Amino acid sequence: MDITIVEFFRHFHFVNEAWCFTTPLCMMALDIILGTINAIATKTFKSSRMRVGLSKKSGEIAILVLGELFSFAMGLPKELMTGVSAYIIFMEFMSIMENCEKSGVPVPKFIKSIVNNVDESLSEDDYKTLTARLNQAIKTVEELEEESKKKG
Repeated sequence: MDITIVEFFRHFHFVNEAWCFTTPLCMMALDIILGTINAIATKTFKSSRMRVGLSKKSGEIAILVLGELFSFAMGLPKELMTGVSAYIIFMEFMSIMENCEKSGVPVPKFIKSIVNNVDESLSEDDYKTLTARLNQAIKTVEELEEESKKKG
């Protein structure tokens, strides 16, 4: 079954609003715990580094809270908050995989290639593909907004 990223997010949903908010928070907590354990085990623990990491987590929590607040206050489509949550969950998943790899836990090759992707330049084909996907995502959001306006 071949499914595009846009189709995945179009059909992706949480069981209820609470999970939309709770899942990223649980992933953040797990990332903090694994990162701290890894830093202590490898004797690389630095409180300054932890403060920077915790400030980033605080920013992610602020984004979640603001997203929820605006979603309810402005009656925005729930897909918007689902997208914000999914993005944070994906970031945390990658960070957790990095921590696992640093701890010596075997990480599947397809995940490892994403996690260890240090070449951030895009080929022309990749750029065209990403541009096409972005345009499709914009079209999907516009369609969802139209549907939301018709219902409301």
